[in-house]
Amino acid sequence: MKSEIPSHLIEDINAGNCVAFVGAGFSAAAALPTWTQLFQGLVAVDSVESAVKRYVQGIIGTEKPSAHQLDQAAQLLEDSLGRERFIGQLQKLLQADLTTETIRSRVKWLLNIPFRAIVTTNFDPILNGAVPGPEAYRDILRPRRFRWWERAFWDEEGAGAPVVKLHGDLRRPDAENTVVLTRRDYRRRLYEDAGYMTFLRGLLSSNTILFMGFSFEDAYLNELRSQVLALFDHGRSTRGTEKPEPLAYAILGDVPELVRLHFARHEGIEVLGFNTRGGQDYSGFDDYLKRLWEETAILPRFGRLLENKRILWVDAQPRNNEAGFKFLKRAIAARSQKAGKNIDTARNTNEALKLLGDTGIGPYDLVISHWGYQRTRDENGNPEHTAIRILRHIRKTDIRCPVIIFSTPKDIGERTRLSLNMGAQAYCYDWENLFRNIARILAD
Repeated sequence: MKSEIPSHLIEDINAGNCVAFVGAGFSAAAALPTWTQLFQGLVAVDSVESAVKRYVQGIIGTEKPSAHQLDQAAQLLEDSLGRERFIGQLQKLLQADLTTETIRSRVKWLLNIPFRAIVTTNFDPILNGAVPGPEAYRDILRPRRFRWWERAFWDEEGAGAPVVKLHGDLRRPDAENTVVLTRRDYRRRLYEDAGYMTFLRGLLSSNTILFMGFSFEDAYLNELRSQVLALFDHGRSTRGTEKPEPLAYAILGDVPELVRLHFARHEGIEVLGFNTRGGQDYSGFDDYLKRLWEETAILPRFGRLLENKRILWVDAQPRNNEAGFKFLKRAIAARSQKAGKNIDTARNTNEALKLLGDTGIGPYDLVISHWGYQRTRDENGNPEHTAIRILRHIRKTDIRCPVIIFSTPKDIGERTRLSLNMGAQAYCYDWENLFRNIARILAD
């Protein structure tokens, strides 16, 4: 059975109003040690004082140590080892296996989904990202632009949404100054970085949050969430089983119905739940993530749009379109295994007009044409731009086919006016604008 995704969440992701908040559960598929295993590895270092060993072993020997106990244990271990060696041991212990199919799929899906941003408390090597600071805060809270069709989400080398690693990154040369694990680390992050809490408060209050693999055990994050709930007076008027509109969503395993209702009414969180079968099966997490990818990422979205559609692409220099061609072929292949077969190409006007008039191959659903620098001539022998000649032919022969002109921004005002007057749907000069208009036209 498919994991159902609330329509409101899909809408917010596509609108650029959703931030992914990634916790340790996301990284579990990379064969990283659990918290207990991590601390066991730290305690095993010979130079750790015996009294510290006994105390930390007592903490990690409990069924489920609290976050408060763990950061206290980390502080004792750091005091015993020294900061440099403590961080060095963490780097040795947190070696992720990035080759497993599960973690590779999770990272691909996460980065392809057009989130406004991705923030994580993980300092492991799985996600690349910035550490907290004014530049990272500005990039997320005051982005220059955000659209689902931007190249970061469709290019094979695209980085996806900007990532901020809230608790630092072990791979950085300055890991000693950025990693947050000990009691002193938390104090430094919360009280010495004046902008940190302001950044998180702004992030939580102005975006829908999707928590993934997150345990809700960080006390300061829970306090911030409570402040946001109070700011919006969330749930004040609800009665009985009535649920207010969620401010956030969380993919969580094994959550009883009463707890789900509590999360919805009092925490502002709609739980997307799955059964782990006693902690043995976390495929439900991946089902949700894959379904989100299918519903919002540009590759599967275009796969659906292009299925059973035919496109004619006209350009004298096909290499100019290589990046877009590769993407469209990938999208078609991901959906129908007909890589590129739905796209015909023409290098000049005569080839294009011949294909448009060929009744044996059927009508096109879209024509994409370059502008052309008067390499063609009209019926009277006068020089004419390729795009205008194609538009004139389509109008004259009453072919029912939308046209997009894709060229440079040169003389864009005049070119746009001429194109639209001749019946073109749009004049585009960058990939993002082209894909946005393709989606608009083919979705009609």
